[in-house]
Amino acid sequence: MRNLILISIILFLFGCADNTNKVKELQSEVNALNAQNDSLKKLVNIMKPGLGELMLGLQVHHNKLWFAGREENWPLAQFEYDEIMEIVQQAEAIETNRPEVKLFKPMLYSHLDSIQKAIKGRDVHDFTEKFYSLTNACNNCHKNTHFEFNKIQTPERTPFSNQDFSTDNN
Repeated sequence: MRNLILISIILFLFGCADNTNKVKELQSEVNALNAQNDSLKKLVNIMKPGLGELMLGLQVHHNKLWFAGREENWPLAQFEYDEIMEIVQQAEAIETNRPEVKLFKPMLYSHLDSIQKAIKGRDVHDFTEKFYSLTNACNNCHKNTHFEFNKIQTPERTPFSNQDFSTDNN
C-alpha cells in the first residue's frame, strides 16, 4: 500500500511538471499572438483612410452622380449613389467619434433617400431638385461642424474627360 501511495505521489509530481511546461508553452504562444495583434493594429491605423480622403471620395461621386442623372443614365446614377452610400457607411464605421460623421444620419440620409427615389423613378426633374437639396445638406453639415469654408456646389463640368456620361452605347 505504501508503495502505491509513493508511486501515486511520484506520478502526480511528474504530471505537475508536465503541466508547468505546457503552461509556459501556452504563455509563450499568447505573448507571440499579442505581439502580432499589436503589430496588426498599428498597420490598420496606418492604412485606414482619414475623413478627408473619404470626403474627397464623396465629392468625386457627387460630381459623377450629377452628370449621370443629368444625362438620364440611371444605371450609372445608381452606381454612383451606391458608391456614395458605401463611403458614408465606411466613414461611420471608421470615424465613430467624429462630430461630422455623427451628423450623417440626421442631415444626410433623408436627402440620399430622396435621390435614390428619383433615380428609381427615372425622373430627371425630381433628380435635379433632390440633387440641389443633397448639395445644400452637405453645405449645412459643413457649417454645423465649422467647415463652412468647404462649400460644395452643383458641378459645372466634369473633371473626368475620360468618361462618357451619356446613355448612348455607340
